[in-house]
Amino acid sequence: MDFTTLTTAGNIGFYNSCEVTEIFLHRKSDNAVFNFFTLAVFEEKPYNGLNKKFLGNRIAINDVYNLGIQRYWFTVADANTKFDALRTQNKWSLDGINFSQFPQLKYLPKQYVPSVEGNRVNHILKNNFHNGSYTIEFFDEIKSNLSFILEIDSLAKYNELCGKISEHVPIDLSVVRDRIGNFIFQFPVTIIEPHSKALSTRDGVDMDFYWHDSFSHTSLPDCLIQVESTFDKNYMGSTITEYNKTNNQKIIIGNLDQINHIKIWRKEPSLILSTFSGTYIRGFHLGMGIVNPEPRIFEIDGNKVNVQIASKENHGNKKKTPAYTDYISNNLYDDEKQQLAKRLAFKQYNNSLSEIALNDIRKLIREKDENGVYLWDPYLTSTDILNTLYYSPSANVKIRAIGAYNKNVRKIHETDGDKEVDDTDFKEKLEKHMDKNRLILENPNHNNYGLNIEFRIQHSNYGWAFHDRFLIFPSSKLKRPQVYSLGTSINSYGNTHHILQEVSHPQPVVDAFNELWIKLNHPDCLVWKFPK
Repeated sequence: MDFTTLTTAGNIGFYNSCEVTEIFLHRKSDNAVFNFFTLAVFEEKPYNGLNKKFLGNRIAINDVYNLGIQRYWFTVADANTKFDALRTQNKWSLDGINFSQFPQLKYLPKQYVPSVEGNRVNHILKNNFHNGSYTIEFFDEIKSNLSFILEIDSLAKYNELCGKISEHVPIDLSVVRDRIGNFIFQFPVTIIEPHSKALSTRDGVDMDFYWHDSFSHTSLPDCLIQVESTFDKNYMGSTITEYNKTNNQKIIIGNLDQINHIKIWRKEPSLILSTFSGTYIRGFHLGMGIVNPEPRIFEIDGNKVNVQIASKENHGNKKKTPAYTDYISNNLYDDEKQQLAKRLAFKQYNNSLSEIALNDIRKLIREKDENGVYLWDPYLTSTDILNTLYYSPSANVKIRAIGAYNKNVRKIHETDGDKEVDDTDFKEKLEKHMDKNRLILENPNHNNYGLNIEFRIQHSNYGWAFHDRFLIFPSSKLKRPQVYSLGTSINSYGNTHHILQEVSHPQPVVDAFNELWIKLNHPDCLVWKFPK
């Protein structure tokens, strides 16, 4: 059984206690308590009693729920009993009282979580540094108790709640919304601390091993060491070798020039004890420069700014001879650019490509609109909406559009662009602008079949002014959002140089859109809505 394997002394650690952090929902009407997230971490420090304590005051969520956080400790044997009850009876209790109510949970067998940056689960595990941890997870697939906070429209509220939680415990649930309602048992790997460096010949690694003090030389486990080097999706060198049970071992793989991967496997039981992925620096190139005694001086808004300028010094005019990796890397970039453009994650447009550019936008909408589609563009008009959002093929998904009405917009839509626009009769001109857009969308030749669309305009003191243009595909419970920066407004798409690029961190953009959308929830901002 996984639990027994992971807690057996010396397999991956020597555990004596289990720290439990329990985040729970409290329903005010009947005092029912629901699991929000529970983490049980096994530790070497001796058990010193239950020591239950609440961390901070309960956090108000809405009129129905509060959120609380408590921490306590188990012995390893007690943790085993609680684990078995959770798995076989779907119950979790403290002091003999059923503390949490939850639906039937999906048991996920042991999984190894490396201590690598970018692994989302590490945001909710405790100190998963060095050699990583094993976890056993009970997954809430239904999340019936939590749907009110997991709806797309509640994301801003959810993120705010996660921020309040992180003020009390180092757990960031904002990036692991899928784990809400789950129980996770964490088993840190603490029996070994390996270190590695490249051999001077660049054909292998030199490894040092530091074992837990509880091991003697004769009791070290039998292990395998797997070392690989990859580049351009090829294995430049690789080997699997027996650990020699000394403090140092040199391992030859053939080529160590690029991304290197090391795994240390325990043979019996078969467990990963450590992983590493990274590069070994070949050498340093120092960019030397001569600092000029006189700085660059200029003014910004009447304030003087000094910038120290350095002249590059070329020692001996020696040029670095390109290595084979430089040539391959250059081709890798070309291939990456082609692949990004193919899936429209990055594409560059020049003049006179309007129809091609719009077709790319329509292609994205056709492929990704299953959870809805939002368009955010200050110069947005109803014609732009017809050219883009109307191509959404999924019936009744939420389609939202935010435009703006300000001096810059009026210069484009109301004049030849040469005259200054004043604020005379602003309200009258705003209404005329909105009526013009309504007329386009209310064309009797549109049947609007399957449409669920709303178009709002930011103006005056409603919301805030904005400049960037985004095409947004919101998330669902099972799918993260996707956001594309358009580079220019739809009305000039393909007619000027611009770049369509997928945003690496989409959720903050979605949150900002939703926040502005709420602030524009006013009749004076509504251009058109269907169904009405």
